[in-house]
Amino acid sequence: MPAAAGEVFAFLERLENHWAIADRLGEVVSLSSDGGTVRVRGPLGVRRTFRTRVVTADPARSIEGTAERGATKARVRWSLEPRGAGTAIRLTARVERAGTLDRLLLALGGRWWLRRRFQAVLERMRSRTWR
Repeated sequence: MPAAAGEVFAFLERLENHWAIADRLGEVVSLSSDGGTVRVRGPLGVRRTFRTRVVTADPARSIEGTAERGATKARVRWSLEPRGAGTAIRLTARVERAGTLDRLLLALGGRWWLRRRFQAVLERMRSRTWR
């Protein structure tokens, strides 16, 4: 990323920015200081609404949160590593538990779809104007 880790963290710390780079992945239903409610649009018209919450934030190093819906809970983490004048970013998601329908969706290509969406999010981050 062509920006310092502190600048990237400041961008990610403002939760509304996550949805500015999310493309067609989802829409914000509501935001609070520590999370919000988001509606994620998947392939074939599948929609899921999740309650999100920031659980840890280590300035200029990482920000981590959860997304929950019924029996489904996932953890998403942005890890930042300074690299010269820029920052290497790793965006990861881990499903901690999944309801029956969500397990089926993940098995039928949902993991592949999420990986591609995350790659697109990182590309939008890389191409945005910093400073």
